[in-house]
Amino acid sequence: MQSRFTALGITNDDRAVLLAYELKEDEFKVDLHIVPRKSLSNEQAEKLEKEWTEGKTFDFPEDTLFVNPNLNAESILPADIRSDETGKIRIKQNEWAYTLLTAKLWESYLLELEELKKKAETLTQYDRQLFDDAKSFWERVLEHRKERDISQEGLDKIKDDVNSVFEKLKTFRKTESAEFEAASAKLRDEVLAKLEDIRQRADSKANFKELLEEFKTVQLESRKNRYTKSDDQTVRKNLDSTFQFINEQRNAFFSDKTAARIKGLQEVIQKMEYSLNRDKKDLEYYAKKADSSNIKSLELQLIKVKTNLLNETIASKEEKLKDIYATLEKLQKQASRQEHKTEETKAEVTDTPVTGSDAAPEQPASSEEPTSSASE
Repeated sequence: MQSRFTALGITNDDRAVLLAYELKEDEFKVDLHIVPRKSLSNEQAEKLEKEWTEGKTFDFPEDTLFVNPNLNAESILPADIRSDETGKIRIKQNEWAYTLLTAKLWESYLLELEELKKKAETLTQYDRQLFDDAKSFWERVLEHRKERDISQEGLDKIKDDVNSVFEKLKTFRKTESAEFEAASAKLRDEVLAKLEDIRQRADSKANFKELLEEFKTVQLESRKNRYTKSDDQTVRKNLDSTFQFINEQRNAFFSDKTAARIKGLQEVIQKMEYSLNRDKKDLEYYAKKADSSNIKSLELQLIKVKTNLLNETIASKEEKLKDIYATLEKLQKQASRQEHKTEETKAEVTDTPVTGSDAAPEQPASSEEPTSSASE
């Protein structure tokens, strides 16, 4: 890229001047020498326009005015000077502005890379934030390379440094992952042991309410743990199966207990109905005997007393049967509800949220690191 050029101009008081522009890329500025044309011989003017623009030295006249125009201004042509070469000046201004901006961008990236390297040098453990920062840095560099704001040569210069940051992170990551997996396995085994103990105690003598409360405590404690993805799935599966097992055992226990009570009541009803039918037959027998023409007065009185006793016994048994039938109906409805609840539990248990553990952090993928494939 040409860092020097000249153009002709006219001042407000109609004096001809020669404008000599120079880009000082290292200093991020532009120098402008405004030379009165009358102070230059034709030979000097030719040297300035040809030799100086190609990089040779030139002794500017004493009455040369020196300024530093702002590349970010609307124009680097001074306001008190007009020129027929404004198009040429504008093109150079845009080219130089782009050059300085990309140079500043590159300088900022080199400073950012130095910060990343310093952080990597002082690492004592894996730093996720540093990984994210390094990844973001490299992606931005590649994006500017794609847009030709950074040369392939510049990219190659920093590639090894960026790779060294990732390698340092990967070393710590491997150590951290091994420690994390060991810690996860220990927490997993502790939870599984507690669940197995709960399952062992879920028998006919169990206090199912207390067992379910104990299960909930284990479940809540497990949610605070961080597991690897594999351990998380194992814990989740065992929590689900233990919850289902407790409910099945509890429902089976209460179903068996209810069934036993129903059977017992049905047997009692059968005996009482048999006894009641016998009492009613006795009552019919005494009624017929009382109507006999051969009955004596004393016998009739005795039959009357027996009849009264039987009536009272029958009324008492019928009242008891009514209560027993009501209890039986209640138990049968309860058994039906328990059966329905068991089916619902089986259907819903797989949807029960049982863990809230964090999944294991993923390993940095090699595709996230800078590679030699970065090209124009």
